[in-house]
Amino acid sequence: MFHKIKESFHRFVRYIKWLHMLYELNTYLSMCEPWEKVFLNCLIVASLCFIIYSTFIYIPGHIYSLIIYFTASPTIVDMPPLGMNEIGS
Repeated sequence: MFHKIKESFHRFVRYIKWLHMLYELNTYLSMCEPWEKVFLNCLIVASLCFIIYSTFIYIPGHIYSLIIYFTASPTIVDMPPLGMNEIGS
């Protein structure tokens, strides 16, 4: 029983190592010095954070605008979403 768990764990670790190697080879990080790797990884993580943040902030408003634009009657969405100032009052 434990042999199967141990083997599956080792397979998972090998897969993660393979993904890491694939990431380094595709981004050419394998040729960089350690400080360059840290800098570029921070840059990539910051870019992903900005993309995720802007997706959650801006996409709902654009979808709301598209719904209003493409629907003939505003029965689907009667009122605009509440802003942060209107929630508390």
